[in-house]
Formats: sequence, C-alpha cells, structure tokens
Amino acid sequence: MMLKRESVDEHVARFRAEAAEIMDKGFVAAKMKSGLGPKEDVRLCEAVARGVDGRGKFMVDANHCYTTSDAFYVGRALDELGAYWFEEPVAPEDLDGYRELRAGLKVNISGGEAEFNRWGWRQILENRGLDIAQPEVCAMGGVSEYLRVLTLCHAHFTPVINHVWGSAIAVAVNLQLLAAMPPLPGGLNPWEPMLEFDTTDNKFRDELLVEPLRIQEEVCASGGFVTIPDRPGLGVEPDRDFIAKYEVD
Repeated sequence: MMLKRESVDEHVARFRAEAAEIMDKGFVAAKMKSGLGPKEDVRLCEAVARGVDGRGKFMVDANHCYTTSDAFYVGRALDELGAYWFEEPVAPEDLDGYRELRAGLKVNISGGEAEFNRWGWRQILENRGLDIAQPEVCAMGGVSEYLRVLTLCHAHFTPVINHVWGSAIAVAVNLQLLAAMPPLPGGLNPWEPMLEFDTTDNKFRDELLVEPLRIQEEVCASGGFVTIPDRPGLGVEPDRDFIAKYEVD
C-alpha cells in the first residue's frame, strides 16, 4: 500500500485489494502509507479498513506529511475506523504536536524512526508524545545504541515495536532483537513483539542471503509467526556472489 502516480480512485481500489491480500497471506496486521491530502487519505484509510475487514490490525504511516490540524482531521477518522496506530503524523521535531495529538486522539500515536541517539530519545520520551516507540536500529549506530534506547523506552513505560526497513540483514538483526526483547507491559497479557516486514519487491531482502529468511512463507504457514535464525552471529550468511554482482566501483 505505497503511494504511486495514479488517481485517488485508483489508490482506493488498489489499497483495499492489497490490504485484503496481505491478510489472506496470514499477516496479523497491515500498514498503509498516506500523503495524498487529508480528505483523500481518509478515503484510503476507509478502503484499507474494508480490506482488512476485522481480521487483524491496520496502521497508517504518514511519514510526517501533515500539519497538526490536518493530522487531527485524519486521526479522528482513524479513531472511528479503529486503526491501531498513526505513525509519524507530524514532523519528528514537532514534539508539542505529538503530545497534543496523543492527548486528543484515541488511536495510538507512534514514531521515532528519525531519531538517532539516546539523547534525542530522552526528549521524546520525557515529552510523553508517543504511545508506541519505533526505534530504527540500522539508523542509530547499531545494536549498542538501540539497547540504550530500548532501556529508556521501557523505563518510561513506552512499548517498543521496532521500525524495520531495508535489506535481509536489517530483518535478521531485528529478529534477534525482538527475540530478546522483554515483554511489556507485563502482567497476565504482555505484549508480543511484532516484526515489521515490507512485502514490496526488494532484491536486497529476498536474494541477499545464501539461505533466504522466507518470512512470507513462514507467516502463511503459521498464521503470523516467524522462526528466529539460530546459527552463529545474526544467524544469516550474505551471498558474496550476489554482493559482487551489484558492487559499485
């Protein structure tokens, strides 16, 4: 459910069909992009809600395309549609906007992929503008800094669902981190860690490894679960011939 150079009506039809297809494949949630404009985006969200049809969660990723007032317009529609989260509704630097949206909407407000160190994350968490934190390990200096941010999030009682984007190595890193993540919020029904997985065509995800991860096949077979690689290190081995093929001098 990515935005393309096509009409709003074409987006609406495609988003509904793609949402249904994602659920048919065994995924427990589906995430869509928005950014055509507030009124047009509400139509897209309605289409995705129809495509998901109550079979799982659906989330909206705005990539900070709205002003706060426009984000409220879309967010109120998401409240009615039962969306699970509203991701990066406003600019990452607009901490006041995040706090206002969290206070004024029922839908979970998520974000954080554009913050790259523990000091910035401290400001975000102390501001209390997020229901769900989405750190991006591949953009913040690696596993060590990620673990510091994870600890900060949990110290502020903020659940973490990692932002995952890019190559098979990025997916493999996040599988290991999710497997080691403490549950939140605790109690009788703690959160199950959720793996974000992009289903669009990506050779550096699907062909980079000697033994592919086969996430989509496992999700389909298991009803939404994947296996954690148990070989040394990250549990995966890059295909050096594939890397050589795409090497740039």
